[in-house]
Amino acid sequence: MTKVELIRGENRRKAVKAAVDGLGHDFTSRVRDIEYILIKPDLAHPDLQLASVHVDAIRGVLDILKMYTDVPIVIADAAKYGTKEAFRNFEYDVLVREYKNVSLCDLHDDTFVEQTVKRTDGTALVVRRSRIAVEAPFSISISPMKTHYAYGASLSVSNFVEGTWLVPPRTSDHGKVWSLEPWLYTLGEKEIHEVIADLFAVTPCHAAIIDGILGMEGKGPVDGTPVHMGVAIAGMDPVAVDTVAATLMGFDPHMIDYLELCAKKGLGTNEISDIEVPLFDLQELTKPFERAGQ
Repeated sequence: MTKVELIRGENRRKAVKAAVDGLGHDFTSRVRDIEYILIKPDLAHPDLQLASVHVDAIRGVLDILKMYTDVPIVIADAAKYGTKEAFRNFEYDVLVREYKNVSLCDLHDDTFVEQTVKRTDGTALVVRRSRIAVEAPFSISISPMKTHYAYGASLSVSNFVEGTWLVPPRTSDHGKVWSLEPWLYTLGEKEIHEVIADLFAVTPCHAAIIDGILGMEGKGPVDGTPVHMGVAIAGMDPVAVDTVAATLMGFDPHMIDYLELCAKKGLGTNEISDIEVPLFDLQELTKPFERAGQ
C-alpha cells in the first residue's frame, strides 16, 4: 500500500507541517546531506491568492525541513504572469529573513536543459526545463487543490511540469507573460496529458503536498471560486497524492489522463484502493467541485 498523509485543520501552517511530518523516515532520510532542496510552489497569478500557494503553507514545509537538515533550500517557480511579482505580493521575500539558508529563485532567470518527448504524430517536441529543477537532489511540488479548464484538475504533477518548463516571454494585455500556450495548450486535449506525463517521467518531483485548506472550483487554474476543504495532503508518491486530492474533489482519478498515463509509466499509483490514508474515510470528506465549463 502507498501511504498518503491527510490532515484536517484550519491553520494552514500547522496542517501542512503535520502532513509532512507524518511522512516520517521516508521523508527525513532523503533531505539530509544533499546539495540542496527545491520547493516548487504553484504561483499561478501574482494578484490572486486563491490560485496560488499561500506563504503559510511554505512555512509549514520549512518548519519540518529545518528540524532535520541545514542544507540550502531554494523556493522557485517559472510563473506565467511573473514569479518575482508573486514573491513580492504574497510576501515570500519574508521567508529569506525568517529561515536560514532559504533563497528565492525565478526560474525564468535559470539556465536550461533540453528534453525531448515524442508527439503522437511521431515528431519530436524539444522542451527547455530549468536546470535547478532537473538537477535537484530532492524536489517538492506544492499546489493548491483546484480545477483546470484544459485537463480537469491542477495538482502537484502538472504544477511541477508547467512550473519548470522555460519559455521566452511575450507581451500581452497583462504585460510580460511566460505562456506555455504556443507549446502545450495548442497540442490538443489528448496530447496535453501525454506531454505532461512524458515530461514528468523525464524529471519527476520526489514529494508532493496539496494545500487544500481552501480549494478552487470552476474556471481554474486562475479564475475559479473558493471551496472550503480544510485539508492538507502529503506523500512521497506525487501521483498518489494527486489521486487522493482528485478523489476529494469528486474526480475519478482514472479519468484525469495525465495521472492515468503516469501510473501506466510506473511513476506512481492512481488506484485509490492501493492508497492508505490513515484515520480518514475519503468519501465523507469529498465535496464534488464544479468543473470548468459546467
